Amino acid sequence: MDVFCIGLWGKLQKSYIDVRIFHPGAPSYLPKAIKPLYREQEAQKKRAYAKRVIEIEKGTFSPFVLSTSGGTGEECCRVMRTLASKIATRHGNTYREIIEHIRLRLRFALLRVCLVSLRGARTKINYTPISNIDINLL
Repeated sequence: MDVFCIGLWGKLQKSYIDVRIFHPGAPSYLPKAIKPLYREQEAQKKRAYAKRVIEIEKGTFSPFVLSTSGGTGEECCRVMRTLASKIATRHGNTYREIIEHIRLRLRFALLRVCLVSLRGARTKINYTPISNIDINLL
């Protein structure tokens, strides 16, 4: 599971959210319409995780399905609407402002993920050689 929160669907209720991003332009998806693709992706996530979350974790499970073209699945929209309404009532903003902000942040995050997966990260990862690590803890 990618996201865990308490109180999304009910007071003090555990909620687990798993994110999936798919590319609708992939050759295997081209003959299919876009709406059934979202439902299929959500169903795959539910088959994989929902039973365990409900029975063992005693929580709710929501698949958060996004496409690289910027679309979202039904469950994803439901999560964003619920989150936006809770944030709006808590902070005194309008629902419209909050949902726009969530969608904008989500679009930029999705764009960033797509660019990094295509181009690679720009930052170099500095690995410290094992010989330079001080292991003497005492």
